[in-house]
Parts: sequence; C-alpha cells; structure tokens
Amino acid sequence: MIQVALRFDDPSATSDHALEREIIKILVKNDISATFAVIPKAKGQLVQANLLTHLLDAQAAGTIEIAQHGLTHARSDNVATPPPEFSGIDLSTQAAWIAEGKKILEDTFPGPIKGFVPPFNTFDQVTADVLEQLGFHYLSGGWEHYYPKIKNLVLLPRTCPIQELDDAIREARSNRSGDTVIVTVFHHYDFSEHNSNYAPLTLAAFDKLLGRLKSQSGVETMSLAGLASRHSPRTWSAAV
Repeated sequence: MIQVALRFDDPSATSDHALEREIIKILVKNDISATFAVIPKAKGQLVQANLLTHLLDAQAAGTIEIAQHGLTHARSDNVATPPPEFSGIDLSTQAAWIAEGKKILEDTFPGPIKGFVPPFNTFDQVTADVLEQLGFHYLSGGWEHYYPKIKNLVLLPRTCPIQELDDAIREARSNRSGDTVIVTVFHHYDFSEHNSNYAPLTLAAFDKLLGRLKSQSGVETMSLAGLASRHSPRTWSAAV
C-alpha cells in the first residue's frame, strides 16, 4: 500500500481564510483528510475560535487534523541558511515557545495536539527532546536538515511538494518493498487564487489532482496523525 498524507502549512489568525475554505471544500468533495499545520501566534495575533470557525468545523467533521506549526513562524538570527525558528536555540527557550504554542492551539481546538511541524522544516536534537517531553506523537520536518535521536517520537518528514505528487506515486509504484509513505506539502502561495504570480496550482487543478489520487488502486490517504499511528519510530524510515 502507498500511504499518502497531505500537509497544508501556515493557516493562522491572519492567513487567507477564503482560500482555506475552498481547499476544505475540495478535500470534502474528494473524501480526503489532511493535516493543517497552524501557526499559533502569527504576526502577534493568537488563533481564536471566532476567527477560525472553518477550521473548527472541518476538524469536527474529520476532514482535517490540526498540528502545531512552531509558535510565530519567525526566523531566528543565529543561522542564516536555512532560517529556522527553533534550530540552534537553547533548551529552555525552545521548551517555553513550544509549550506556549501548544497551549494556544489546545485552548482553541478540541483534543490534544499530537503533531509538530517546525517552520522552514528545520529543527535540532533539542527540538526533538522537547517534543518528547511535552508528549507529542510525531514530528514532520525536513529529513535533509537533521536526523535526531528519538525514543517515542515518530518522524514523518516532508517527501515532496504537492506539484510533484503524481511523480512521487509513480516512483513509489516502481520501487515497491512493502508499504511506502509519501508526505506531500503545500502552502497558500502554491495557489494562483492567492495572488501568487508563479503558483504551480489553481484550485481546479488541485481538485483534479485529489480526484486522481483518490481513484488510484493501492493508494490510501490520511492525515499525519493517522499515518503516525501506522508507523513506530522503528519502522518509519523503511516506509518513507
């Protein structure tokens, strides 16, 4: 089985909510669930239930899972490239920031926050240690940046951007050795409806992409939380 998880980064109190509503409609139409990695405090504004009713409704319907996307998504100054929010930051600061973001999200969205998506996909061993201490189930970043030592945390790294999903599935079919995991990531700026001049997608193209995804045999779609429940820290790397 090819297991595909969709990860949509950057929803927040200040993001493009109209676009998010259209994305949710397309997910519902194609009966596909996705993980929305939400920024707890973007541009100084905390997520609030009255601002994000579309996400709360979609979460209640089982269409989306809410994961934590850092705290503010601000760039740190200590590392130029890549520009992380957390990597290279001391333990006490990372612990305080991650705990603050988790509380903000759990005060808004029902249920515990199980997943952490580091901004810019970057993290370090301190980040992984803090996530384990705070009871997170999985970490979804970029495996090209760092490979931490873990005990109970499931690593589900981004494997391709959304515009490469068709190619990734074809590659997975040609290299079968048990279950295969694909984590595909997209953002608001990937859609031309977000006023992105060079966006690779339109909402219509996204709808067709999900239709192709859903119609294929041997392919199963799920949220990152669903994917994490299938793979332990000992088996994830064989599947990715």
